[in-house]
Order: sequence, then C-alpha cells, then structure tokens
Amino acid sequence: MPSIKLQKRKCTHKLMLLTLTIFTLSHIPAIVYATTNSKNHLHHFHNQLIDDINFKNITDTSKSVRLRRSPDTVSSLHSSLPSARSGNSAVYFGHNSASQTSSANLNEAFSVDNRKPAFKNCATYKPSVKEEQPENTYVIQVLAEDPDPGQEIKYSVVQSFSERPKFFINSQTGVITTAHTFDRDEPIREKAVYVTVRATDNGHPALDDVCTFQVTILDINDNPPVFNKGVYDENMSEDAQPDTVVVRITATDLDDGINSAIEYQILPERDYKYFKIDKVAGIIYLNHPIDKRPGKHYTITVRAYNVVPEIPQDAQTIVKIKVVESSKKPPSFINPIEEPIYLKEDYNDYSTPIVTLQAVSNIPDKPEVTFELITGRTEQTNSRKTFVFNQIGNSVTISLGKSLDYEAITDYTLTMSVKNKFDLVTEHVIKIKVEDVNDNIPYFLFEVNKGTILENEPPGTPVMQVRAFDMDGTSANNIVTFELGDYKEYFAIDSNTGNITALTTFDREERDFYNIKVIASDNSPSSLFNNGEPNRGQQVFTIDIADKNDHKPHFQRSEYVAEKLPEDSNINHIVVEVTAEDEDNASQIVYTIESGNVGNAFKIEEKTGSISVNQRLDYENITEYVLKIRAFDGIYDDFATVTITIEDVNDNPPMFKEDYKKNIYKIQEEAVFDHCIVNIEAYDPDIKDRTADQHIKYFLVVEEQKKFLSIDNNGCLKLIHPLDRDLPDGHKNWQVLITAVDADGNGLKSVTPVTISLQDINDNAPFLVNKMPVIWQENRNPGQVVQLQANDYDEVQNGPPFTYGIDSDASADIKTKFSIDNDYLFANVQFDREQQKEYFIPIRISDSGQPRQSAVSILHLIIGDVNDNAMTEGSSRIFIYNYKGEAPDTDVGRVFVDDPDDWDLDDKQFQWKNGIPHDNFRLNPSSGMITMLQGTQEGEYMLEFVVTEESTFIPYHSVDADVTIVVRELPEEAVDKSGSIRFFNITKEDFISIPRDAHADDSLSLKDRLQYSIAKLFNISVSNVDVFTVLENINNTLDVRFSAHGSPYYAPEKLNGMVAQNQQKLENDLGLKIQMVPIDECLIEKYKCESSCMNILQKSSVAYVIYSNTTSFVGVNAFIEAACVCESRIRNYCLNGGTPKVGEDDACDCIEGFSGPHCELVSVGFYGNGYAFYEPISACDNTRISLEIAPQTDHGLVMYIGPLNYNSLLPLTDFLALELVKGYPVLTVDYGSGGVRIEHRHIQLQAGKSYQLDIILQKTSIEMTVDNCRLSTCMSLGAPQGLNEFLNVNAPLQLGGTPVNLLQLGRQLNWTYIPSTQGFFGCIRNLTINEQTYNLGAPSVSRNIDSGCQRAVAVAVSFGIDRNFIIAIISCVLLLLIILLAVVVQKKQKNGWHEKDIDDIRETIINYEDEGGGERDTDYDLNVLRTQPFYEEKLYKDPHVLQGMRDPSEIPDIGGFLGDKKENCDRESGAYPVDDVRHYAYEGDGNSDGSLSSLASCTDDGDLNFDYLSNFGPRFRKLADMYGEEPSDTDSNVDDDQGWRI
Repeated sequence: MPSIKLQKRKCTHKLMLLTLTIFTLSHIPAIVYATTNSKNHLHHFHNQLIDDINFKNITDTSKSVRLRRSPDTVSSLHSSLPSARSGNSAVYFGHNSASQTSSANLNEAFSVDNRKPAFKNCATYKPSVKEEQPENTYVIQVLAEDPDPGQEIKYSVVQSFSERPKFFINSQTGVITTAHTFDRDEPIREKAVYVTVRATDNGHPALDDVCTFQVTILDINDNPPVFNKGVYDENMSEDAQPDTVVVRITATDLDDGINSAIEYQILPERDYKYFKIDKVAGIIYLNHPIDKRPGKHYTITVRAYNVVPEIPQDAQTIVKIKVVESSKKPPSFINPIEEPIYLKEDYNDYSTPIVTLQAVSNIPDKPEVTFELITGRTEQTNSRKTFVFNQIGNSVTISLGKSLDYEAITDYTLTMSVKNKFDLVTEHVIKIKVEDVNDNIPYFLFEVNKGTILENEPPGTPVMQVRAFDMDGTSANNIVTFELGDYKEYFAIDSNTGNITALTTFDREERDFYNIKVIASDNSPSSLFNNGEPNRGQQVFTIDIADKNDHKPHFQRSEYVAEKLPEDSNINHIVVEVTAEDEDNASQIVYTIESGNVGNAFKIEEKTGSISVNQRLDYENITEYVLKIRAFDGIYDDFATVTITIEDVNDNPPMFKEDYKKNIYKIQEEAVFDHCIVNIEAYDPDIKDRTADQHIKYFLVVEEQKKFLSIDNNGCLKLIHPLDRDLPDGHKNWQVLITAVDADGNGLKSVTPVTISLQDINDNAPFLVNKMPVIWQENRNPGQVVQLQANDYDEVQNGPPFTYGIDSDASADIKTKFSIDNDYLFANVQFDREQQKEYFIPIRISDSGQPRQSAVSILHLIIGDVNDNAMTEGSSRIFIYNYKGEAPDTDVGRVFVDDPDDWDLDDKQFQWKNGIPHDNFRLNPSSGMITMLQGTQEGEYMLEFVVTEESTFIPYHSVDADVTIVVRELPEEAVDKSGSIRFFNITKEDFISIPRDAHADDSLSLKDRLQYSIAKLFNISVSNVDVFTVLENINNTLDVRFSAHGSPYYAPEKLNGMVAQNQQKLENDLGLKIQMVPIDECLIEKYKCESSCMNILQKSSVAYVIYSNTTSFVGVNAFIEAACVCESRIRNYCLNGGTPKVGEDDACDCIEGFSGPHCELVSVGFYGNGYAFYEPISACDNTRISLEIAPQTDHGLVMYIGPLNYNSLLPLTDFLALELVKGYPVLTVDYGSGGVRIEHRHIQLQAGKSYQLDIILQKTSIEMTVDNCRLSTCMSLGAPQGLNEFLNVNAPLQLGGTPVNLLQLGRQLNWTYIPSTQGFFGCIRNLTINEQTYNLGAPSVSRNIDSGCQRAVAVAVSFGIDRNFIIAIISCVLLLLIILLAVVVQKKQKNGWHEKDIDDIRETIINYEDEGGGERDTDYDLNVLRTQPFYEEKLYKDPHVLQGMRDPSEIPDIGGFLGDKKENCDRESGAYPVDDVRHYAYEGDGNSDGSLSSLASCTDDGDLNFDYLSNFGPRFRKLADMYGEEPSDTDSNVDDDQGWRI
C-alpha cells in the first residue's frame, strides 16, 4: 500500500502540511484523502488537488492513480473519512469498525465489474492467403477489446486435440500466421479454411470471446497442363486438302481461373510445317498438301502452356498422323451432341443413359465400329470412371458410374472415340456441367461450446457468439441463419451473426448454468429430405453464470505463533502458513506482509500464505518478529498477526586467540622431544564467558602429517616422529594445518596454519652429479678423463669442499686402470672396447660438515669404439606382423654382419647382391636399414646383400649378408580377441632376441618360448598362436599381446583365464615374473582416474619395431588406454544368427529362443559342478547388476568376480561373491580394503521358482534387493570397508561356480570372508550389468553347463515336478532305450546294415572293419567348433547353439577340430591302449580340391565358399548344406535311414 505522508508542522510561511495517503485497489479508482483538524482545510485541499492535477494520473513507482470527478465522488469522500488521528501513526484502511463501514461504502461506490473482452470487427475479417506458401506466412491481425481497465488480453487458436494445427497466433499481438502449407488443387482441395480464435482476459475469473472467420486460399499457377491422352495416334486421308481439320488436342489444368487458361502451339521440329493449330481451341489443321504415301506418318510435337506469364507451366505431347488411302474413310458420329449436359449433383440414376451416340464406319462392307470412352489424367476427364459407357451395335450410351459432388468437381469433359476396321478413329467431346443442390446440413464448430456471463449484468449483455457453416458450393444453398430452441425468455440470438445476448439479469446463487439449444438453418429446400424445409443442424451450448466478488475474506485465526525457529534456518525454509477464506468463487486472495518484517527477514507466498525465511537470521540481533499479514481479494481485505520467536544455535566457528600463521617455530631436524612446539588456543564466540570451558578440540588436517605430529585437546602440538629437512623427501619449512572444532569436536571448525622451520644438521652424504655415461675412446693414451662434480642435500656449511677417491672396496682391476687426483679422474692404461665396453667405477665422496659424511657413487664410463676390426658375413631374421595388410612403408631392421666393432656404421656401405633390388623392400645404402613397402603380401622372403667397409685401421673389404623376412598378415579379429600379459623386469630387446650364449640351432627367444607355451596350454598348433605386440613401459615392465585360435579365435576371457590359472607354470617355463594378466590400466584404484574407469583397446596400422642384431620384430601397435567413464560396450551387430532390422538402429530380428536385444541367449543352467566365464566388468562409481535365478538347491556359488590366482607382484584383494546359503542370498564384497558381507533374510528362495536379484555397487554403499522389494525389511544394505571406493577386478566374470580354490586364495589375500566353492544348481537368466545384456548361452569357458536351460530335467524341475517322479521317468526312458537298442542291433544283423557302401562312383574309398568304424557312435558334434572350452569335460549339445551360437565373423575349422579330438583321445588316461595304426580314408580323399583341414581360421568370409563339398559325394552333402550358399541338389536327409557315416 503506497502512502504519501505529510506531517503537520509549522513552516516559515505558516502553511499547514497534511498527511496524504493514497490507497490503490485493484479494478477501482484510487481514493485520495487528507487528514487535519479542520473540515474546511480538508475541503479546500480536496478541491485544490482536483484542480491542480486536472484529472491526470498520479503515479508513484509502481501504480497509476486515476480520479473521477463527480458530485457523488466528492460527497462520498467527505462522508466516508475515518476520524482524525494524532501523532505519526499511519491510518490503516479497515482498521476498526468505523473504517470497515467506510471501506464497504467506498468499494460499493467505486467497484468496477469484471467484463468480458470482445472482437469488435469479427464480421469484417475476410483474409486470404496464397496456396503453397511456407509456414509463418502472414494472414491477418485480429483485435479484441476489454472495457475493464488494466486488462491484458491473450489470443489463442481454438481447435480439437486431434486436429493438426493450420494457423499460429501471437498471444500478445493477435497476428495470425500459417502453420501449414495449403494446397488448393486436387486431391486436397483446400479452397477455404475456417479458423476460430479466442481472446481471454486476466480477470478473476478470466473471461473470453471467440471469433470464427473464413480464410480463402488463393490459387497460384502451380500445376502444369495435362493432356487428356498420353500419345495421339490419328489418321488423315491422302487427298486431304489444306485447312482440313486433322484432330483436336485437349488439355486440362488443375489450377483455377486465369491460372487454368491454356493455349497450344506446334513446336518447330519434325513435320511441323505441314500443320497449324488453333492456339485456343487446340484444333490441328493441315497447312500444306500431303506428300507422303499411305501408311507413312507425320509426327509433330504439341505444347500446351498457361497464359499466365509470371510462373510459366507447360506440357508436351507427341501427335502421330498416319496417311491413309483416300478410299479409307474414318467413322463419323451421327447427330453428335454439341451443347453441354446439365446434371444435378444428387442425380443417382445409374441405369438410364445420359447420352446416346450413333456412328457409321464409312466402310460399305464393314459397318462395325468400336466405341471407347477415353480416360483422362484428371478427375474432370473421367480419371476415376465417374461415367461409364455401353456399346450396342453402332450405338453407345454414357451413364453415371459414380456419385457426383458439386463441391468437388463442377464440370466434366468426356471424350468418346469410335474406330472402324481400318483402325481409323474419330473423337467427339461431351461437356457435362454439375449443378449444386442443398445436400449439406449446417454444422457448428465443436471447439466452441461454452459461454459465460457475470451475474447481475443488465439485459442486453453479450454472452457468446456461435458459428455454423454449410458446405454447399453456392450461396443459394449455404447461407446460414440461427434461432434458439429453448430458453427464449432468458436469451436472444441474432439470426445472422449468431451473437447471443441476455434478456434478463441472472443470479448465480439461484442458478449457475444453462444448456441452450441453437438451431442453424440454410436458405433453400433440402434435397436430402424432400420435405420443402431447409436443412437444419443443432447443438447444445452451456452458458455459465459467473460469480462476482461481493464478500470479504477472513482469516481462520487472528493470531499465529511460530516458536523456536533456529537462527541458521535455510533460506526458503517454511515457517508457518496462514489461511484466509472467501465465500466468492471468483475471488483470488493475495497475501502480503504489511509491517514488522525487519530487514526483510521473511517473505510470504502471495497465493498460498506460506511464510518462509528470506534472509539469514541472527539470534544475537533479533530474537522475535511480529508480522502483520494482509489478505486481499481485489476489493476487500483482512489482517492477522504472526509472532515468530528465534532460537539460538551454534553458528559461530571458533576464533584463535592469536594469528599463528605470522610466527615461525624453529626446531632441529631428525630429532624428537617431549615439549610442545606451540600451544594453540581458541575460544567459541557463542559462549559469552571466556573463562568457561570452551568445549573445543584440536585436530591435524593433513592425513599424511599425523604420522609425524600430534595435537591434544589442550592444543599442544608435539613431534612423534623426526622431521627431515633435506631433499629428496624433506622440506626446509613444514606447514601444519590445525583445526579447532567447538561442541566437543562435533560442531563448527576453524583452521589455522602453523609453520615449522627445521634447522639443518649434517646427515646427508654427497653424491656425483656428472652427466653419465662418460665416454673415453679406446686405444687412447692414459690421461685425464673427467672432472668430478658432486652435490650435497645439506646446507652449505655441511657441504663442500668435497674429497674424492677410489673406494677401498673397488676391484683390483679398477684400482689398476683408474686413479683420482683432487677432483679429476685419470685413466692409467690404454683400453680396448672389444675386450670390455664399459666400467662402473665406485668413487667415495666426503663432505666438510661435522660430523663428516661420506658415501660411494658409481661413475658409468663407456669405452668409445674405433673401427679396428674387419667384419665377417652375417645372417639375421626379421619377423613382421602386418595388421590387416594395411601397414605403410615401414623400417623393419638393418642388414647384419658379424663385426666386433659396433660404432662403425659410417664406414660401411650396403647394396643389393648382384645389384638387383627386391620389389617389396627398399635398402638404405648408408645405414643398411630395410624398409618394407606398403602392400607387401604375406610370405617368407630371402634377401641377399653385399656390405663394404673401409677405415683408417682396416683396408677396404666386402662380405655377404642375408636377411630372412617373414611377413604374416594379422586380421583385426586376432587383435580384438587378444589376451595380454604384463611381464616384470625384462626389456623388449631381450624378449625377442636369442641369447648370445645359446649355441644350438633350435635355440628360441623368450617370445618364441611364450608362443610354444601358449600352444601347449591350449593344445593347439604353434602356428595358431600369434604373439604380435611387445611394448616396453617406463616402469621396467613389458606388455605382450597374443591371440590363439582353433576355429574361430578364442575369446579374451578364455585366453586370459587360462594364462592366469597357469601363471606359475608359465613363469617357470620362461624364467620371468608376470605382474598382471590381463593388462588392466584401471586395476590400481585412482591411478589413472579419480572416479569411473574402463579399458579401451587402441589399435594402429603403423607398426611397432624392435631392432636387435640378429633378430628384429615388427609388431602391432595395440595397447590398453584408460578412459575415465563408465559406458556399456556398444554391440553393433546381431548374435546367434540374428539380422539387423531394416530402418531401425540397434535392433535385431532374432531366431526363436534368442530373446536378448542383440539376439543373446539369455539363460544358462548349471548342475552344481560347473562354471562359465564371461567378459569382466569395469570399475564404475555406480555399478548395477541384475539377474534372475531359479535354484534347485538351497546352497551354491551363483557369481564370482575376483582374481584367479595369487600374484605376489600385485596382490590386489578386490572380489565379489554372490552365494545361496540355506536358500538366502548372501553377497560378499571387498573393494580391496576390507570385506563386507550382506545377508538377505526376508525372502527365502524356493527350489523351482524364479527370483530377480539386483545389486548396486557405489562408493559409499552396497545394496542388494530380491524381486524389486524396496521395503526396509527386505532391502539388504552395507557399506564398503576402508578407504577404497571401487571394485577393481581384471579377471573374467564367473557364473555357476569357479575352478579357483577360493579357500587357498582367500588365505593368501587375507580375505575377511571366504566364499564357498560349492557350485550352483539351477538356471540363471537375464544378466545385465549397467544395462549391457550378457550372452549367457555362449560363455568363453565353461564346464557342465546347459545353454538356454533346455534340458528336460531342468525344465521339469522348474515346473515343480517332484524329483522322485523325475528319477522314475528317467529310469523308464533308459529301459526303453535299451530295448530299442537291442531291436536295432538284431535288425542290423538281419538286414546287413554293416555292409559298407562300395558302389560309390569314386574309387578313393578304403573299407575298414574296425569295431564301430563308420557307425553313428563316431558322430562328432560340430557345435564344439563354436566355443571349445579348455576346462570342459562334457558340452551339452544344444540345438540353439548348433544353429547360431557363433559370431558372424567366426570361421569353422574342421581340420583343427578333428586333430584336437585325436589328441584328446591320445591323452585320455582311461582309454584302452591300442597298438595298431589305422588309416581313415574319408570320401573325397585324393581330390584335387584339398582336404577340409585347409579351412584356415585366418581366411575371411569371402574365402568360405563350401559349395564344392557337394562334389565330394553324398556323404558330404550335409556339410555342403550347413556351410554352403545353396542347398545341395540332393536332399540332405537322403541317408537318414542308414545314419550319417563319414
């Protein structure tokens, strides 16, 4: 309530000043009054004020005040003023009973009604917009006015929810633009569109008005003419004379008016000179005499074009005119109809002809003719068969085929052709005009169905406008008038405009709405009902009687109290809510704080009355607030009081008594003493008494400093461990951060730094700082080698000058060859590099401090080479992996010759032997570097060179050198599926080189030995193992990547799992230490990333080269890089035979049974003695694991994620284990700093039932839920132990059990809880980790699993069948099988099934009579070609797996499979020993196409053409059917009755 206060006081001119208050109320004029002790003064002031302002606005910072001058206003002003009040108090309106009466009178006198807005010119709105205009094209601006002052009108388009918007309207300006591109022509025909707009004010309640008008869509020339016929084939008599009519060409245009006007022309090409055309009628005339014989043709091109020049549109057609003999006359119509035929649109006589035409053939002996009603290209030319014809003899009739609609098509152009036996044609055009009839009923706009009028409005007040439309095409049928069907005593309607007005004054309390019926009639008799009456439509509209504000609001309570509001309450904290009630529905109460809000400490929500904290409170300044609250409904108001008391809290941190950071406290380094370094003192400002206990405790802030310093509750800072002043680990000054915490260590805190300065003692020995190695050339005379330089970490007084000497413990050889004089090292003899290349000289250095300190430093001295030895022949070998065959030009190694000198490269020259370079390699003649050229194919290359040498000490000579280069192309799959090992304490050169002390011809490098060990580990050929990456790290480790394959390449989980389990054996075989399997840059927590971390395999086609003398290695540059994110690995292909869905990203069509998003087989079964390996998880700050289990027993290890062995170099202890213990899920998690065991005790898992388990791993919490139960009783929660925050594991995820001895491993790693090794019996389904679905049916490694949970036992148990019943069923089945086997054997003996097929056309079949040879018991399950597990004892033959378990890129290897099977049989200890040699000659043996073992896994998909297998004989047709593109020509089941025998 803005107020102007003029205090009464005496001035120099003795004028009396008045207190002036201006009240502004919503929707009413402002009242201005002044108080004084004299009515005369008041009257004079009032009149003077009115005269001075001259009825202009009085404006403060926010409101406009308007005064209306009238006798009533003046008299009411005098009569309604409250009594005068003395002092400085403001006069509050409505503060007592007298003022309440005055307020009511004033509101009654000046209240303004809430009236609705209105469109003043709605009837005049007739906008238009051109078709095909883009969106946002301007249409019109509408305007509505509201008689109430200060009203804001908003505009909107009224339409149904299902209707596509065609117009936009600016809600503020009323400008309408298009939201749609209109098309006036066929087939849409948007010739006119109706739009309804609504104008709504912001009154209470909000009132509105609607306006409906038509928007005409104007035609543009956007359609070209269309010829009624595609090609015109016409005839002309050979004796035709110029100006003879040849043919009439007609075209139509879908546009309207002038845009559809068409003219014709003959283009100047071909035979155009012989003809001319009437450009308007399209009639073609002969222009020159005919000069062609009968049977020949004239061809012309006719162009039809619009006459509108702005946007030219045209079309062309070919007219062929055949010259016929003069005796051959075309047929002719008899009495053709030339005038148009008029049909009303409701004409529906389909049987009576509309037109009858007759024609004669003009051939005396062949009177027959054929009629055809030509179908044009538009509806106007009968494209939709609106008219049909019927020929009877030489007459034809045209009748109606479909109903007419004037609103769609107003006229038709029909072309009837008649043809005689000479194929001469005559055409006749018939015009049909459609006449409009009254066949459309007026309809109302559904969107506008309600109106509003305020109560107590006078008669004649507008209520609403209704609009109805008639879709008839002419004004004779579509003019609509309105009338009321009921309530005519209350309302009236304008018959032409549809404006409804009130005939009486309404009282909302008596009745608040009316449903009135409005009837819309058109202006001609209906053609639908034939009753002589017009068509009528009707709709019921609701008219609401709106409420007016005529009641005062009142608070529920006059006083509100809020006690003990803490002074540290947050901003926006809700304190209390006050509520006022108003009997008027239309009133909206606004709440404000009128007084008492010191410092704007509180705010009130003006609509709800909710009072909340607005500024920071301070108990020390104000302890209580008394707020005066106003409730205002726009006219009337009420007041209430709110008392808020403030409660004191601990909101002031401790204060230190002195500024400790200004002082420096000196102590001696490397010493410990009992007294305090400094005594810290602080006090609590919230405790007024400084002598009282301040309840402050002191702490060290930096965790690392707590092992050196301590501070007690009295603030005494002490040493508990000596501090070091000197480098490399010490500091001259130590800054210690001390925290003082009040409330006995549980309150607020303050921090102060304390600087401790250490005094130096001589506790460091000096050390050499010479740049090393030092070079001293061989064959040089004795002399000075280098000046020695040293440094000391102590201060200068404890450092130089330094004393140097050869250490007394040095070898006699060192003492003989070297000596020191002062600070110079001398060589006492000449050196020969070929005898010894380097020396490590121990030098003792002493400083000058007290006590004296000395230490030994090693000087590394290298004897420089001089070329004084002749070279001899040399041989070397270079092995190259060419990644995907895409390696660019690559330096692969130097030509090697045997030479004791090794610094003599500048004295050598290299050249190709015989001067012939190789096509695939380039030689650098100066350095001997060999470069492999891009595009070099896989293979072994022998390169021969000649090397020449000459120097000061040796004469010119030359030797031969040969280099064997092996190039092997490595597919991308090998890298993507590679395993990795990180070795410790080995260089890359030592890893690839053959040791110099190895003399045997078959000596192997460590790389080759690793390759053999992996091949032996996986029981595969050495050629199937590739060690292709050798990368040396800066921390003395070596990263090696390898791949292995039978067919296809083994998965990384299989490679890494096998190597990890056999790590100790592999270390013994190689004599190396393994730090990590596989390589995981995220394994050490927060080493690479502070939060989530995942491994990304980076690959490059640029090779990584390692040079050594006799051996060089060119590998693939592939390495693991840590990415600080946690994302699901994107799988952009479909598994298990699925195919991508066309047009859908990341979606697959899957074979039945494979229900994962990428066709994963989402279930796997176990039997208590198996396990399965899957890809490992990433270290994420939020890991979500979800799976379903259906157990058959109440115990077993469901999931294990943890190490496979104990590694002393990296003894990480992280693991996760999910078990069943007595039917309850138990989760054990160790982040590497202590284990937590979470036992779920709410739901006991029952055998045969399926349950969903969800596990959430976070930094600070671990959660496990069963079946989405979120109740506190069934949610199992735990907190990680120790400081670690992530699960860091690089081993495969294991389900169903584990081959790891967890008991032994747990003891080695000191696990708090050790999981059980008992396997899980049951089914696991739908495993997802961070939204990634696992392909459970295809593990990398497995033992005793049931892919897809398909076995009958598992299925039967899952249905809840009793196990005893199952055992009985199995026993019966086994008995039946024994009986069946006996019958088969007997029948076989009788029928001679054992006889071999010897009648095959091939003569390469060798019969053998070994027991079982060729019988079905030797069948092999080709399913093992998909995933051959290395731990597997028996793999279930799952038909799903057989059909599509392998990757699209995986390639079968039949030869590898057969070889592996043979080796497995040889190793089987329980097999019966067989001493004879058997030769199994399969069909096709000796064929020129080679054996099946040639199906190497390194071939790509293009090499897998197995169609030739059909030629190997009938026994190979099954293989051809399985792997070929097309089925074999003979049914693959041809031999089923005899079994499949190979």
